[in-house]
Amino acid sequence: MINMIFYYLFYCSAVFVYGIGINRTAVISRSMDRPLFFQLIKCTIAVLCSTALSWVIIMQLLIPSGLVELYPLIALLIYLSVAVFVEILIRITTRLKTSEFAVSYLIILLSLNESTGILDALVIALSCTMSFVIILPVLFALRRRIEIARSRTDKMKKKSFIMLAMAVIIISLAVWNVSWLNQGVL
Repeated sequence: MINMIFYYLFYCSAVFVYGIGINRTAVISRSMDRPLFFQLIKCTIAVLCSTALSWVIIMQLLIPSGLVELYPLIALLIYLSVAVFVEILIRITTRLKTSEFAVSYLIILLSLNESTGILDALVIALSCTMSFVIILPVLFALRRRIEIARSRTDKMKKKSFIMLAMAVIIISLAVWNVSWLNQGVL
């Protein structure tokens, strides 16, 4: 279980390896403010509830009736209903808009595709969501560092530096998985 958490949290990060929300993280990392916290809470709650409900419906209804191909549609419908409910609760209590669709839905589909049980699906969904949360402060720090180091007359866009830094992080996460580092080779 702990191996799966670390696998989807760091090495096989949903942001870096699957590209889920890579553009969104570059945009969100501009500022770490209060609405971002509520957006992440909403995303986590909606993803976990939708993953659990989708898994139950897939196992109890779609597999026995032979309609497994419809699971992305079922997951979409469940996610939309849960997300709207959580959005209403957050808007009533905090008066903030926290709408977000693509990242959460893709995390749900990834967790349903990669899991073998409901607990695995929930762990994968939580790990993928947390990988999205972990990368935001890193990109925020990179963005601030680029602002400090870059001259004001530089014509290159800041987003290209952020994407280049993300590529370096991807390479550094995957570099340890080479065959000559495996046991017994040396």
